[in-house]
Amino acid sequence: MKRIISFFLILLLSAPLCCTFAQEKDKIVMPEYPGGQAALRKFLISELKYPAEARAANEVGEVLVGFTVGMDGSISGVRVLKPVSPALNAEAVRVVQMMKYWRPGTRNGKPVRAEMTIPINFKTVIDNNKYLNDDDGSSKSKRDIF
Repeated sequence: MKRIISFFLILLLSAPLCCTFAQEKDKIVMPEYPGGQAALRKFLISELKYPAEARAANEVGEVLVGFTVGMDGSISGVRVLKPVSPALNAEAVRVVQMMKYWRPGTRNGKPVRAEMTIPINFKTVIDNNKYLNDDDGSSKSKRDIF
């Protein structure tokens, strides 16, 4: 009986230690574009070109582009997750493929591959506050913004 009580006492005292090791979370750091979100936005604005055929057809919308950031920071597997039109999809993919190397994601300090998603908005602007895809947009004078 003394052995059984000793066994349960040891088991009871060691349980918190076992649980502590099992509950430790991995330290995960997501990939980052060099310079952060502001630099990524600046890159997208400078490189995106609104396709002429899409502009002529007043095509607007958000293209969701997915890609993989490799362990070395390279971009691969670029694909459209939410398409809008062939012209806008192709432009979004073209620009994402142009991106330079990212800082790779890490798990417990070791580089890992990571899946990323970026929304790329295509809108035409009538003035500073109204978009053509809004209900009241009817002006013919417009410029592009991304």
